[in-house]
Amino acid sequence: MFFIAPRSLKFLVLAVSLSACSPNLNWRETRIDDTGLTALFPCRPDRLTRSVTLAGATVDVHLTACDEGDASFAVSHAEFADHRAAEDGLTQWRKATLTNMSAGAVAESPMGIRQAGAPEGRSPVTLAKAVGKRVDGSVVALNGVWLLKEKRVFHAAIYAPKVTAEMSDTFFSGLGFQ
Repeated sequence: MFFIAPRSLKFLVLAVSLSACSPNLNWRETRIDDTGLTALFPCRPDRLTRSVTLAGATVDVHLTACDEGDASFAVSHAEFADHRAAEDGLTQWRKATLTNMSAGAVAESPMGIRQAGAPEGRSPVTLAKAVGKRVDGSVVALNGVWLLKEKRVFHAAIYAPKVTAEMSDTFFSGLGFQ
């Protein structure tokens, strides 16, 4: 016969109840280089840089990203020579992202990101949701935002076969400029 002392039983119940309340993903705040942007990632992100041509300019695109399960969480940014070039680069970046994934209809909804000094502490942005295909032909959903701040452009996105509301709400609520 198995016997658990009352004191041990209390600790067992506490341990089980705490584990039931723990989040599925281990979200952590990450600074995005020296940009002033912070983001929440559900895993330890890796960083890499690659030169690309956007709007006729060769720029270094810096990527901070991680994969958790079948989802990829990413924040990319690039700096242009001036604000106008950055606007053009942002437009081309958004179009290229959606074209490369053969996105169907794009649903857009307003949201805000934390912004020190902004009215109500948030700056308006547009969340884009689309479904397309990966290079291997598998289905991929995108929830993403493209941001412009002075002469820098940013792209924050989740790519997964299905992006859940929990993933999207947590990831995008964690975006903010200091």
